Amino acid sequence: MLLLALAARWTAFAGQAPPPVFEAASIKRNTSGETRTRFETPPGRVNAINVPLGFVIRQAYRVPESRIVGGPAWLDSDRFDIVATAPAATGDAVREMLRALLTERYGLRMHAETREMPVYMLRLMRADGALGSSLRRSTMDCAGRPSSVVAGQVRCGVLVSQGPASASLRGGGATIDSFVRLLADFLERPLVDETGLTGTFDLELQFSAPRSSMPGALAPGGLAAAGPDDVPTVFTAVREQLGVKLDAQRGRAEVWVVDAASPPSVD
Repeated sequence: MLLLALAARWTAFAGQAPPPVFEAASIKRNTSGETRTRFETPPGRVNAINVPLGFVIRQAYRVPESRIVGGPAWLDSDRFDIVATAPAATGDAVREMLRALLTERYGLRMHAETREMPVYMLRLMRADGALGSSLRRSTMDCAGRPSSVVAGQVRCGVLVSQGPASASLRGGGATIDSFVRLLADFLERPLVDETGLTGTFDLELQFSAPRSSMPGALAPGGLAAAGPDDVPTVFTAVREQLGVKLDAQRGRAEVWVVDAASPPSVD
């Protein structure tokens, strides 16, 4: 493995501390021809198998595919195996380390900008603010607690599960922002939250999702098989289960523009 002895190249203001980096990281080109991707983040480790660069960007920046534009032709085609370790790192620290790794090994440079484009607006269905039966105010205390799954119950986060033709999102003590971020990865347009909902929620959403790639999310416990495939579309599901709706229109959304990326140095 390549020991990352120096901090990754990073655009920073004067006096800003360098980002945290993995203690060790290995990148190998995957030529297996498989299409299935595996991404796991057990404590202190990242195991990313058969992942394209675009997928890892979505993980590191917590941004759905619809908000990433530009980049080289191989961004979502060339596949790699990435194994990295940092024993004390979890959650946000792991994402920072992934960003540093992408900068160091892929020469990734990006910038954020706001564009006028087709979007989906997430809005409440009822004027009185009533929610669906699968979206409930949470009494869970998540202050300072990481996301976890205990006895099958999601705590302090949202878990994404995906089968061959359906997917589900289950949350406990989760913010609407975290839910929107994950739901957006299943949509072909950026998703803008206009619900005005604050606080935390327990939620369950199941919908059809005929796609082969896994959602761009750091989910506790990894991805598991979703339930039965005879489920409604995401547009019907959010209305019937959560009491919200997806309105298609033009609007302004923040996107990440890939300015530069190179094939990585491999081990």
